[in-house]
Amino acid sequence: MNKFKRDIDDFIGKSPRFSKSLQRNMLFQIQAGERPHKFTIKKYEWFTYAAVFVILLTVVALFAIQIVNDKGRVPQLPSTGGIEKSVVTDTDPDVDIPVFAEYTQPLEIFEFNYDAMDRGNHEYAEYPLVINPLAYKDKKISRGDVVKYEYDFFDGMQETISRVIGLPGETIEILDGQIFVDEQKLNTFYGKAHRLGIGSLEEYNAWFEKNASPNSSTSGMEEIFQMSMEKIYLGEDEVFLIGDDWFRSSQHSLKVEAIQAEVLGYYKP
Repeated sequence: MNKFKRDIDDFIGKSPRFSKSLQRNMLFQIQAGERPHKFTIKKYEWFTYAAVFVILLTVVALFAIQIVNDKGRVPQLPSTGGIEKSVVTDTDPDVDIPVFAEYTQPLEIFEFNYDAMDRGNHEYAEYPLVINPLAYKDKKISRGDVVKYEYDFFDGMQETISRVIGLPGETIEILDGQIFVDEQKLNTFYGKAHRLGIGSLEEYNAWFEKNASPNSSTSGMEEIFQMSMEKIYLGEDEVFLIGDDWFRSSQHSLKVEAIQAEVLGYYKP
């Protein structure tokens, strides 16, 4: 027993290893290890504030960009059944037909003698027409041009003339007698259904009562003035044609290469 006590004393020494001061020091270290360092807390708080600031800055920047875009954006017009209220027109809407007292080559004379283009004064039918077979070798076809071509009608191939309504690559639609080009109203004198230059069923019926013979009839006129045609998509080599008198003409597309000449006007020597 005495030997065991001596061994313990030798191990512990004269001063006990677990003194009060040592115990307090160890306890302090343990507690310090359990709670985060003040610097660590401040470091994570700074990171949080920085992240919130970046998010707020991003939101403000996006909002500012949206305002700038809204100011520069062209406002969209309200749609009416898929058709926009904006309009497209002819750059040279001249109703009068030029008159030639003489002509030289390559100009030619074409006898039409049909009323598909009649707007009330026998337009393009009363006199011979001056045409230019080489017109579209030097220029592109324009909306409103009157052109000569050959078309396969119900009674066979015939030479005829019509007005260019739709240009290559455009979409054409007719709603209640009104033509729309690329979903824009065609706002010109040939932009809607006409019969002898009259643009509505009511006006035509009033004219008919005063001018037509008792044996005549208005059969089919309501269909003309309320004509509708589903949207068609013209190819890059196609145009759409309509005669000015919708009752006496047809509406169809045609390859550009099939156009034979541009009609320039009347020939009155």
